[in-house]
Amino acid sequence: MLRRTQHHLGENPTSLCSYLWLQLSGQKNDDYLLTALQENGYSAEFHRRLPKKKPLSQEKVIVLSAEESFRLLESGVLHALANAYRLCAIIPPHSPGLMERTMDSEVMILFSINQSFRQMIQHFSVARLYKTYVDPLLQNDLLQAVRRSNSGKEDHDPSAIAGHDEGVLYLDNAQASEKLTASECRVLDALLKGKSNRKIAEDDYLSVSTVNNHVSQITKKMDANDRTHTVKRVIELGWLRYS
Repeated sequence: MLRRTQHHLGENPTSLCSYLWLQLSGQKNDDYLLTALQENGYSAEFHRRLPKKKPLSQEKVIVLSAEESFRLLESGVLHALANAYRLCAIIPPHSPGLMERTMDSEVMILFSINQSFRQMIQHFSVARLYKTYVDPLLQNDLLQAVRRSNSGKEDHDPSAIAGHDEGVLYLDNAQASEKLTASECRVLDALLKGKSNRKIAEDDYLSVSTVNNHVSQITKKMDANDRTHTVKRVIELGWLRYS
C-alpha cells in the first residue's frame, strides 16, 4: 500500500470476496473477534493455520491465529495471498515499523487494537466500501510509516525523522494553498488528524455533504485514489510540519 499498489480483486472493492484477517497485535483475541464478527452477521471462521483452499462461499472472513499471522508476514507470502483475499490486520498503535511492513505486504485494511471489538466491526463495515482503509487511531502511525518509507528514497536523515515521533503533525497551509482552497486546506488538516467526515462537519459547522464534496475535490486535485492515499500524497508533496 505504501508503494501505491494495485488492488488485485478488481476496481470495485464492494464486490463479493473473502477476507483474511491477521492478528498482529501481540494479544490473543481469537474468541472475542470471532464472536463479534458472527454477532454482526458475518460468516467467520477461526484457523490456526492458513486454509489450504480458498473458501468456496463469498464474503467469508478467515480469522488467523497470531502465530500464523506473524509467520505469513515474515515469510513474504502475503503478496500472493492478496490475489485471493482482501487482507485485514489488527496492529498496536505507536508501531510505524510494523505498519510499514504490513502495508508493504498488501494488507489494505488496518485496525487498532485499542478499538473495542464492537467499534472494530463497525469500522470493518465501512472499510469494505474502500480499496484501502486505515483506522483513524492509526493515522499518525500511517504518517510516520510513509515518512520512513520515503526516507529510503530521499536524502532525509532517519534520525531526524525518528526524533519527531512524539510530535504533532500539521498541514503546511502555505504550501497546500498553492493547490487547494482555504476550506479544502482546513478539511485536509482535519483528515490528517484522523477525523471522520461527520466529525469535521460538526467541528466546522458544515453539512456532511459539504465535507464530502471537499474531500472529493481534495483527492482529485492531489491525484489520490482515496483518503489513505491522500495522506501519502501530503507527505510526498512535503506539506507536513511538526509542532
